[in-house]
Amino acid sequence: MSWQGRILNQVLKRTMKPVMLPRRLTRARMGISAWAMEISAGLVPAPSARITPLHRPVKGEWVENGENTSRVVLYFHGGAYIAGSPRTHRPLTAALARDAGARVLALDYRQAPEYGYPAWLEDAVAAYEHLLKSGERPNQIVLAGDSAGGNLVLITLLRLRELGLPMPAGAICLSPWTDLTCTSKSFRQNVACEAMLDAVAVAALGKHHIGERDPKDPLVSPAYANLEGLPPLMVHVGTGEILLDDARAIRRAANKAGVSMDYKEWTDMPHVFPMFHRVLPEGRQALQEMTSFIARVTRTRVTAPA
Repeated sequence: MSWQGRILNQVLKRTMKPVMLPRRLTRARMGISAWAMEISAGLVPAPSARITPLHRPVKGEWVENGENTSRVVLYFHGGAYIAGSPRTHRPLTAALARDAGARVLALDYRQAPEYGYPAWLEDAVAAYEHLLKSGERPNQIVLAGDSAGGNLVLITLLRLRELGLPMPAGAICLSPWTDLTCTSKSFRQNVACEAMLDAVAVAALGKHHIGERDPKDPLVSPAYANLEGLPPLMVHVGTGEILLDDARAIRRAANKAGVSMDYKEWTDMPHVFPMFHRVLPEGRQALQEMTSFIARVTRTRVTAPA
């Protein structure tokens, strides 16, 4: 682990972790968390990019940089389905646009408390269908997302399979939240070393989002899904995260289903650490691996920036 990573963990524990998510689930506290995440945008510098707002038929923004290829990354931001936006995640989306030569559609999907499940899933499927109707080829589309956005990547793939729609070329999940029951061993054992997420708050939000549904419904908690027929997957996770076992569950499910999987655990890296690629050597390496994955599954060679 780099010295930059050790410093970042300490900074996150003292700043982001205490304010990121509410332990008491009221509309006001959820709103405060969303506000806190929005004002944090800009603290992590993003590469320069062309931003084009999209309002219809789906809401979000196009993020582009330089000469783009035919490939498209459909990106789902994290934030536990109550916070985050395309704006907060530009450090990642702009970097992917630059390094992968891709047009990135960062989706601004509906979230709690104003909306509940399955609003975000409906929006994600609608965004993918919009790309297909616009003439984008599925073998040039890659889904990507972090945390709750990683959950959304996986349940979107499962829903596309149900609908009989063509699968994208591949999918990337960063620190995915795949088990909303929040009962895994790492969820209990990694509480102290987790740098960003409050386990009590995340568990409360998981219970809130599940509601009266079966907590092991694969379209809610994809850790319990049969992944047969899904495209190649890539997963990155830190070993100190409370969501470590969520990532491992997807690795097991992919292996069982015969789905190609690029999986990597990073020693003591914080939640969604590629977001900090400007200061973390590990983040830069992970970003390079993501770019290589995108190039491979879309069968188009890209040249990394100097």
